[in-house]
This record gives sequence, C-alpha cells and structure tokens, in this order.
Amino acid sequence: MIDEFLNNFKSTKLENKPFSHKIVNDIFPKAFYDNLLLSLPHLDEYTPIVKTGRVSSNYPAERYIFEINSKSINQLDENKKVVFRNILDLFTHPQFFSTVANEFKDTINKRIANFNDEEKSKFGMNNFNFTMSTSLVKDLTKYKLGVHTDTPAKFLTFLFYLPKDNQNSDLGTVLYEPKDEDFNVKNETTEHYDIKDFNLVKKVEFKPNTLFIFPRTNYSYHGVQKIDNKSVERNLLLLNFYLKEIEK
Repeated sequence: MIDEFLNNFKSTKLENKPFSHKIVNDIFPKAFYDNLLLSLPHLDEYTPIVKTGRVSSNYPAERYIFEINSKSINQLDENKKVVFRNILDLFTHPQFFSTVANEFKDTINKRIANFNDEEKSKFGMNNFNFTMSTSLVKDLTKYKLGVHTDTPAKFLTFLFYLPKDNQNSDLGTVLYEPKDEDFNVKNETTEHYDIKDFNLVKKVEFKPNTLFIFPRTNYSYHGVQKIDNKSVERNLLLLNFYLKEIEK
C-alpha cells in the first residue's frame, strides 16, 4: 500500500492559499477504505478528548478519541487488528515521513529559519527528532473548533476524512487568512482567535477517502464550523508528527 499511497500523494497538486497544503482524493485503495469504515470502534470504546490530558479544559467536549497503538489494537477483534496494524505499518514505513516532508520542504525550511528564541531552545535548528501520534476521532453534535494554527510543537498534520458518503461534505476543515496582513507578525501563540478578524478562504470538503495535510506554521489558520445536527457523526483518522524537545 505504501507505493500507491505515496504515488497518489506526490501526484496531487500542492496548494499555497491561504497556506501550504494538499487535498488528496481516494488516498487509500477502495477495498482498504471500505474495510476501514467497517472496522471503526463503537463510540463507547472512545474517550472524550477533554479527559485525556491532551487538550485544555475548555476544548469542545463533543470530540472523542481512540488512540491507535499496539495496546489499543490488541483489544480489538482479529479483523480490526489487521486493518489498524496495516495503518501503523504505513505510517511508520521508512519512506513515508521523508517523502511527505520533502513535498513541503520550502514551507518547512522557511518555518525553521524563522524559529523564535523559544522554539530554537526547545527544538534546535537542525538534526531534528520527531514523535508520532495517531488516533481515530469522532466529532458529534455541536462540535466546533475556533480559528487556530496548532501548537508550535506540531510539525505535520494529516486529517483523513472517513465518512460513508458525501451527505455531509460541508463539515470539512475551514482555512482562514487574517484580514490584517500584519496579524501574523503580531500573533504567534497557540490560542484560538476571534473569527471576526479572519476571512474564510476555503473549506475542505468532508468527502470519503480524502486526506487533508499541511505543515504547521504561524499562519496555518484553520478550524471547524459548528456541527448542529443531532444525527451527524464526523469520523476522522488523525496523524500528527511533532518536533521532539531537546534533552537538557
């Protein structure tokens, strides 16, 4: 699967407005995607993300998470184990990270060259090490995520959309740009910003088997508009690579 995945990824156009990203359609082979949907755990096997310690207490309570690792996979039935072991094998393949990062090398190099003093102290300026985190996510009724850029430790974000059909295609990630062109210079924090200060540039359609991927920068402003439908269950496969802090 690695060859098909990377060929599909590399052949997809790199987009730079409002920030560097790719939207890859049919990212997984169809048979694998169909099996992945059938293998999603039940909601009671997920944990509210606010109870994991990964986010602040004011994070939306309507997001649930299922960590994908060796321990959690072993708790699944045999058919599901195979699916998620294949996913981990894909994400940890030696070619995976290097190929994807190389596609965004201009943006990544620019970000590193403009590290602030705190980032230089935490991560250094070269010979970086990385950690990986992957999980399944369910967003339920009234979930909403304000405008933000992600934590500075974030390096690459992969959002694999996992709907069954196109019925809720409007529930994808929204990309923003500040109305004030100097906003990026003045704001480099991890907070969520007031939406009135931003223009909506683009919404990534929440369609089956779609990957939205971008490197984190000080201007990767994105969010999720409010889900206000009692019947909606927004499923995603989330993969993040983080810069590892230097041991001191």
